[in-house]
Amino acid sequence: VGSSLPILISNLFSVSLPFTALFTVEAEQDSYYAELHSEIKMACRFSRMQSSELLTVIWQRIVPTPIEDVYRLERGLENNNFTNERFRGRAQLVKEDLLKFRAVLELSQLQLNDSGMYRCIVKHQDVDYKQTKLTIWAPYTSVKKNIRRTGTEEVELSCQSQGFPLAKVVWRDGRLQSLMQGSRSTNETTSEGTWNITSRVTVHTNVISNYTCSFESENRDSQEATFRIPDEILPEECQRCHASVAIAVVAVIVIVAVTSLVLHRRRKGQTHGRSSSMAKCISDANLMMTSTDFFLASANRKPDSVAFSSEVLMGKAEELRKALLGRSVAHSTASEVKKGFFPQQVYDRENQCVDIWAVLPEVGKTVLLEGEKGTGKTSVANWLASSWADSLGPDPLTSHLTIRQLLLVILVDFEEAKGDFFQVVKSRLPAEVGLETGDIREILQGPLDSLLILDSYKQGDREADESLVKFLKGRNACRVLVTACPGEHSALGETVRKELRLRTRPVQT
Repeated sequence: VGSSLPILISNLFSVSLPFTALFTVEAEQDSYYAELHSEIKMACRFSRMQSSELLTVIWQRIVPTPIEDVYRLERGLENNNFTNERFRGRAQLVKEDLLKFRAVLELSQLQLNDSGMYRCIVKHQDVDYKQTKLTIWAPYTSVKKNIRRTGTEEVELSCQSQGFPLAKVVWRDGRLQSLMQGSRSTNETTSEGTWNITSRVTVHTNVISNYTCSFESENRDSQEATFRIPDEILPEECQRCHASVAIAVVAVIVIVAVTSLVLHRRRKGQTHGRSSSMAKCISDANLMMTSTDFFLASANRKPDSVAFSSEVLMGKAEELRKALLGRSVAHSTASEVKKGFFPQQVYDRENQCVDIWAVLPEVGKTVLLEGEKGTGKTSVANWLASSWADSLGPDPLTSHLTIRQLLLVILVDFEEAKGDFFQVVKSRLPAEVGLETGDIREILQGPLDSLLILDSYKQGDREADESLVKFLKGRNACRVLVTACPGEHSALGETVRKELRLRTRPVQT
């Protein structure tokens, strides 16, 4: 009997344990992996309770140091006083899951420096916490290939890709033999923290073989490209041919520019009227340029970009121009500006008040106009569009040179935009515009000096954000003005050339 007494006491304790157990927290996963710019949900479970009204939930990032508050719910109320600035607007607690005894942190627009160890703290009457690890990675981009002749019988093959973490570049020939001894790689970090890697290897042109470069990272994300030698090597005669074509294209552009200048001087002094054709608009617009940006862009264009001058594309642009002019004139507000009235003031990054025309981007550049709700960002956007329309009328209300030279001003309400960028733009155009999405893409990405205004932009839709950023990085001459509220445009990143802030002008008493 004496030997069975400890067993009996132990059994009694184990039976009563569920009624006396301490409040506990458990992490649902030890670690999480997520892609750059995506979103993630991390969760911890806590002991059941009768009510969650007085519950306190705190999420922190504890590694790397210093410790940063990510989200804080105190006795049922959200408290942002301690939240680190990096996480504001990106971190939320899924409130409905609290009823399921889960503290779920939702983190959006993920950045590489979000990686680290996170702590989930839950307090009711007692308190407990658990930790979990978050790792952010960026898939490597498609490989860009390049071939450079280094001798009569040698060429240098190069591959370039960008991602995170740092990848290893492996070179192999057609027999899968390694070429690593003769390869060399360089890498540098981008503004987002990803790795930009370029790897090179020199091979003989008299050996028929395939050569493959592979970017291999620890996240099992890989990209590769294959060179077919000597098939992909252009003969020297063909290279000289391409060079001659490029020189001829530049020469034609210069001749056209000089001829247009002479004609413009002859027409000087004549009454300014609305352009009767797209060809005349193009000529006048180029002549009004006050810098050499347009001619530099023309000299660097590929030969096939000259196709812009074709009658087909000119007809499409003219069709869009007529519809936009009609809509802009109907909403004209430029007369108020002519009278000297404008209820907003524009400030630069140094908090210096600048002229309202500072919102107009340079050729091929992007300007971000930031302002709180109600400060009049949409009014500025409408004013620009109507100023353009008025400047082309028989009695221009504005003499600003740049707005008059624009061939198109496209105002797009980008609020709650979802899906492909070009499809969004097409859906916001007047109903009478019979252009396809491909036509809009061709006009916006080409050499046409135009202004695209994206009003009320708000990040959040991944496809819309990514396709917009891709357009901003790859366009030719289109100027872009984006209006947005503070904290709602970080997805644009390094594509913005200039940032301005809009404020309501103080009332004079």
